[in-house]
Amino acid sequence: MSKDSANPEVQEHAAEDIHPAAKPFLFLVGSTFKRNFLWIPLVGILITTILGVMHPLKHPAPWDVIPGSWAVFGFLAYSFIVFMARPLFKLLSRDESYYGEGGLPDPYVSAEGHSETNPETSDKSGDKS
Repeated sequence: MSKDSANPEVQEHAAEDIHPAAKPFLFLVGSTFKRNFLWIPLVGILITTILGVMHPLKHPAPWDVIPGSWAVFGFLAYSFIVFMARPLFKLLSRDESYYGEGGLPDPYVSAEGHSETNPETSDKSGDKS
């Protein structure tokens, strides 16, 4: 535990900086949760394997001869997605200036510098007298 976390003023100030929708998820930041995070999916695999043995499928796939194979497959697929996040981010991400600066161009002023007629300020009757 750090020295700042024991100080109530620091805790109160830190609590003000947290979005109200994020407060129910603060347990995810705790060291106990981080230390035991791997056990959550492993317990899920164990529970689903036991349920799969107790209630077998009527028409199992060829790979379902191994009890709990679908739980292992799900865990491997989940792990693959998590490990592929960084390479996919590097592959698909763009620089901050990729789309240009300043938003959309003004439709009433062209890029060459000459002004076009602004329909809001011009006479809409078409009378040129």
